[in-house]
Amino acid sequence: MQEIINAFGIDWRLIVIQIFNFALLLTGLWYFLYTPVLTMLEKRQKTIEKGLADAALAEQALTGAETEKAAIVKAAHDEATAVSLRAKAYADEKSAALVREAEEKTTRMMEEAKKAGLELQNRLYKESEAEIARTALLAAEKILKQRA
Repeated sequence: MQEIINAFGIDWRLIVIQIFNFALLLTGLWYFLYTPVLTMLEKRQKTIEKGLADAALAEQALTGAETEKAAIVKAAHDEATAVSLRAKAYADEKSAALVREAEEKTTRMMEEAKKAGLELQNRLYKESEAEIARTALLAAEKILKQRA
């Protein structure tokens, strides 16, 4: 075996030094490169997981907001319908009150017109009676003057 080692020119001291150098290089790379890269990858993985969790929460919040929006829109629509119905009822009530008031006013005006017509008729009747009486007096006077 010694002959093989001498034939290939292998020096055991160089091999030990190479093993030591390799171990030293491996330790340095492990400490300065592999550990920071693993730490960076873990932080990145945690950031991604947090981002996914936040996205899921945001999606749930969006769904809740859409549901709330639909409820608010429905409530506003219902309220608008109620306001519209109240306005229509109020308008109908005011319209009926105005029609009643107009009918009452028309009835009063008709009654006043009838009273005024009756008063005018009575006054004209009295005037015509007075005129007839005067005419009868004048006719009687004329007749009396002709006989006398």
